[in-house]
Amino acid sequence: MSRSRRRALERLWSVVADGGTARVLGVAGDRRGLTVLREMASVDARRRTQDLVSDQQGRSFESGSTTCHAIASGHDPHDVARDRFVAQLATMRNEDNRARQFDDLILIVAHGYSGKLRDALDSGARDRGRKIIVRDLTKQPRPEIHARLVEVGLIPPRP
Repeated sequence: MSRSRRRALERLWSVVADGGTARVLGVAGDRRGLTVLREMASVDARRRTQDLVSDQQGRSFESGSTTCHAIASGHDPHDVARDRFVAQLATMRNEDNRARQFDDLILIVAHGYSGKLRDALDSGARDRGRKIIVRDLTKQPRPEIHARLVEVGLIPPRP
C-alpha cells in the first residue's frame, strides 16, 4: 500500500449513529480493523416520556375573557431529544473538522437521521464527506462494520 494511501486511511473517520448513540471509528494502526475514537449516548432519548416533559402543559389566555386553555405540544419529546442529539453530534464533527482531525468522513446513519445529520454539518465537514450509508449499524461490532465498509469499497480489505 502506498504511503499516501496509508496516510489517507489514518485520517478517515466513520461515524456510526442513530438518534441516541454514536461511535466515531478510525482505521486501526495495523490496518486490520476499526478502533473507537469517540462514543456518545443521549440520556434523554432513552428516558421515559413523563421524565422528558413537565407535569402540566403551558397555558394560553384569551384577552377577551378570563378563560385559559392548555396548549398541546405538537412534538413527541423523544423525537425532540433525538433531533437535539443529532445536532450535538454534527456540532462536534464540525469542531473536529475545523481542528483538522480528519480528512474524509463516512456517515453510517440509521434511517430517518441521515438527512438531519448531513444538513446539520457545516459546508466544510460536508465537503469532507466521502459517503452516506443509510443503515442502522449502531449495535453491530466493529468487525461487522469494517466488513461492510470493505464490501462497499470505502476501505481496502485487511492485508
